Amino acid sequence: MRDTLTKEEHTVPCERRDFLQQGEKEASQALSGADCVFVTVPDIPSVRYSVMSQLLKSLARRQVAIVMIRGGQGGALWLAECLTDPRAATWEVLLVEDSLYGCRARGNHVDYKRKSQIGVAHYGKDPKLPLEAIARALGDPEWPSRFVLRTPSEIVFDPLGYYIHTAVALDPSNVVRTARGQRYLHYSEGIDSTLSEQLDAMDVERVELAAAYGVETQTFPQILRRQYGHQPRSTFYATMAATRDLYRSLSPPDVDGLRRSRTLREDIPALFTMLELARVENVAMPTTVAFADALPYLLGRIGLVITDIGLYPSLPRSVDGDAVRRLLDDGVKHLNRGRNHELATGGYTRP
Repeated sequence: MRDTLTKEEHTVPCERRDFLQQGEKEASQALSGADCVFVTVPDIPSVRYSVMSQLLKSLARRQVAIVMIRGGQGGALWLAECLTDPRAATWEVLLVEDSLYGCRARGNHVDYKRKSQIGVAHYGKDPKLPLEAIARALGDPEWPSRFVLRTPSEIVFDPLGYYIHTAVALDPSNVVRTARGQRYLHYSEGIDSTLSEQLDAMDVERVELAAAYGVETQTFPQILRRQYGHQPRSTFYATMAATRDLYRSLSPPDVDGLRRSRTLREDIPALFTMLELARVENVAMPTTVAFADALPYLLGRIGLVITDIGLYPSLPRSVDGDAVRRLLDDGVKHLNRGRNHELATGGYTRP
């Protein structure tokens, strides 16, 4: 393992038996003795549904810490409703703004960078319990010092993959590169000066949407400074271009890889969640809306249609911003979707 920021290297021995095979019976047996469970799968609706169904079944009414990596993205409202299930009443749930590390695994080698500060939110009785569980699980008592406790509604507006990932991957010039089998660094090489103007505008619209919900959030350049100490440059484009040594995320190897990528199946649902939140508070997001309107064309260029992407449930037309805030921050079911808890965990839809 190599820390890309400090250049420190160390080795962690592991064997195949340290990893479980995929299977409900084996997973259930492993969960039966767990006191801390990390959910690291992408925020893809069908995947999150499958995982939450397994957790509610295997950990019902248990005293357990659940650490939801990327817990504030597209499925945040859906997850908040799931956690009102009586079977989750004894859980201590920590919603983590983003992954604890930025890492890339290539064979038996991992490049990683530990983030300096990460926002987290909590559902349960005592946030110290899941924080201590993380420290035990990672074998590092200093980890909790990197966390900043926020409300669930606050961390909803920090993730920005819904545009910074999807708009870059589907940009027509980048699709041409992918079709040629040409790979590029997502942030420093995939964003030209024209695309950066669109992304910058969408970033500003995200901050304005957060303000409509009474949440103060940061622009992406400010988040980079908080997480990694990466100083913003004079423009959004210059800031992204300067991330070459920070971000090593590569584009998919070909168009088929792009079609199957988490970039689309995680971030497009999050895009529609953000637009739902904007509709509820009547917040104009013209650049973001224009991008969403262009998705049928952009997806069509790589052989997909919008219905190939699963989405989280839409909010009822009668729901207002206060109800959304109460659901997120109080863990109380205010949306009255007319579904029982079993159905709520399977409510992902298609647009």
